[in-house]
Order: sequence, then structure tokens, then C-alpha cells
Amino acid sequence: MKIIALFLLMLSFTCMAQEKPQSAAAPMTPELKKIVIDTLSKALLTNYVYIDKARHMDKYIKGQLAKGAYRSINDPQQFAKQIAADLQTACPDLHMSFRFVPQLAQMGAPPMHAPNPHDDSLRNVAMEERNFTFTAANILPGNVGYIKFNGFIDVTPSAKETVTAAFRFVRYTKAVIIDLRENHGGSPEMVKQVESYFFPEKTRVNDIIVPNKRDTAKGWTDPTATSGLFLRMPVYVLTSSNTVSAAEDFAYAMQVLKRATIAGEKTAGGSHPVGPVFLGHGFVAGIPFAHTYNIHTGTEWEGTGVVPDIALKADASLDEVNSTIFPNSWFANQQKAVDRPVEPSAIQAYLGTYEGGLRFYVKEGGLYCENPERGNQVFKLRYISPGFFQLDENVQVKFGQQQGSASGMQFYWSNGNISFKRKTQ
Repeated sequence: MKIIALFLLMLSFTCMAQEKPQSAAAPMTPELKKIVIDTLSKALLTNYVYIDKARHMDKYIKGQLAKGAYRSINDPQQFAKQIAADLQTACPDLHMSFRFVPQLAQMGAPPMHAPNPHDDSLRNVAMEERNFTFTAANILPGNVGYIKFNGFIDVTPSAKETVTAAFRFVRYTKAVIIDLRENHGGSPEMVKQVESYFFPEKTRVNDIIVPNKRDTAKGWTDPTATSGLFLRMPVYVLTSSNTVSAAEDFAYAMQVLKRATIAGEKTAGGSHPVGPVFLGHGFVAGIPFAHTYNIHTGTEWEGTGVVPDIALKADASLDEVNSTIFPNSWFANQQKAVDRPVEPSAIQAYLGTYEGGLRFYVKEGGLYCENPERGNQVFKLRYISPGFFQLDENVQVKFGQQQGSASGMQFYWSNGNISFKRKTQ
């Protein structure tokens, strides 16, 4: 089972310790193993979201220690790996992690709290260099916006500026696709920031409940946080089995509120917010301390994942995505277009001249168009369906259409626009 890494936190530790010389880690003695397991057990009982499961994990790893399951392990990395596997055996939880971080051991006494992401300049620089995980902001054929980002980073001023710029780029598209197939989650606050672009009014999304503190953080979108940008077009969210945590938070809420259609694979099924607990001797546990809750469904996606509305393979190309999501779109029709002989009698009513001087005629079994608007260039039309053809790289035409009392053809443009040309002779 895949364990979700606290990659941002680990990056901070790496940066803080990067100037320290590397040294071999101390071997795991029986005494040290017991100390680490005892400390981990206390951390689980104090912090884990469900006390009954925390007790089960506590009992299981102490039982493994008593049986000698860790006796032959001397390397701290291997020890951490085995403990992590045993925790998952006792209580499967995608967000639970247990790691040995050499930098922490070299730094001496571990910090009691995670670094503040807003004050940690090294972490902010690292995120800037990764463009805050955004890898694409494009316009696909048919005037479909496409946004891809692989993490929900903390809401810093520079991060928010980048997020807003990405979504502003697609604000005039007919629809937008948000690609979360490689998104491993992150900040719940950034989830609400992104959701806010799609709801002009304050809207309840997913809550976070911390049982040990008897506290509930209600989730709301914030119309004041979008710099006036609101996107009203249809939204499609791409998911895979690797889509997890905050990425599932976004997909789940958008689906439940019927603001987005989910396309792809069922997501990983990890909903528990997690925080680091430093155990000393270089060990750190990522312990889920809360669970999510949606007031509209009365549940969450832990263990079940977000089920897509449209099935797509995780490695589907953008061409496949576009054609599947929009089966009757300009792009999908372009993919259907084929060279095919025409029967003159079947298209006789279409032949002739249209506004702009476009002249359609049959030659050697093919349907052609001479276009004076493009220097009398001649195009051979490609068949899509009866009366419907691909004219050139930008236009599809449908013959036999009416506009008022005029008969003619519809022009379907690659940017999503539609125009009418009357038949003149």
C-alpha cells in the first residue's frame, strides 16, 4: 500500500540540515528500539484520530517487539520501514507514516512543532522553484481550458498569485479540465482557495473534525479571496488511483455540490489530515489527527475514494480525455473525420456558392471547397456524418441548416464559436 510522504516537511528538514556533514546513523540497539516504540505508542494514543484504532496499533507493534520481529534489524532506515509496514497491517491508513530522517538525528533535539510554512523562507523558495506544483495551463481544441498541478501548497501571497493567474488564463474557455491525476494533496486551506473560484457565493464544502479536541473546523469557500475571479463554465476533474488527500477533498466536494464532473479512476481513499510528531533519535511519525466530514453526504471518502462519473484510464492522453469527456465536441468530431468518397446525388443540394464566395463542388468522388477568403485555396472535405464535414484545420461545416428564411450551412470553429453562411446560388 502506498504511504503518502510528508514531502514538504521533509524538504524543510533537508534544507535546514544541508550544510551539516553526513555521518553514519547509530545502530538500533534493543534498548533504543524499545524507547522508540514506547514513544511512538504514546504519540499514537495521544494524537491518532480514533482511539480504538490507536490502541490496536499500540498493542500490535509492542507485540511484534515482544516476539522478536525487530531483533535482527540494526539499520534505522530498515527499522522505520518495518514499523511503518506493521502500522499499516494493524490499521490501514494512507496518511500514517513512520520515517527515519538522518537530518533530524544530526540536528540534535528535534523541534516540537513543524516549521511555520509562511515564515520558512527556504521552503517558500523551494515551492517557487517548483512553480507551486503547477505544470500546465493550456487551451485545448474547442476552447477547453486545461490546468494541471500536483499538490495543494500552503496559501502564501506568491502561491495565491500563481494559482489566480493560472485560473485567470482559462476564464474565457467553454469548459475547464483540472488534472489531479498526479496530485498527492497538501493544504486544506489551498483546497478552499481553489474551490472559491467556482462559487460566487459563500458555500459549505468539507469540514475537518479533531475528535481529541472536540473541535470542528467548518469548511467554507471565500468569495473575497479570488481577486474578483469567478469561473462559471462546466468543470471536469481528472483523477487516478494516485489522487489522494487534499486532491480528493477538492474532487469530492466539487462532485457532491454538482459543480464538477469527475473523470478518471477511483481515487486512493485517504482523507485524514496528518501532522508530524517528532520522536527523537531521528524518527518522525506522520499521525492522522482528524477526519473530514461533508454535511451533504454525512460521510467522507476515507477507504472508499472518490468514484468518477466518467471512467478513464490514468494514462489517457489529452486527446483521449478530450474525446471522451466531449464526445460531440469539435475536437472529437475532428478525430472522427475520414477521407471518404461522396455520392453526388446525396449531396447535390449542398453544392453551390455560399456567402464569402465559398464554392463547393464534386471532383473525382471527393467534395471540395474553393475559398476566396483564403486566397482561393482549395480544400478537400473529410466526412464526419451525413451532411457534416471537416473543412480545414479550423472549421467544420454542417449543410442543410436554416436561419430564419435563409438556407445554408453552419460553421463550427475550433474555438467553440458557431456562425452561419447563407447559400447564394
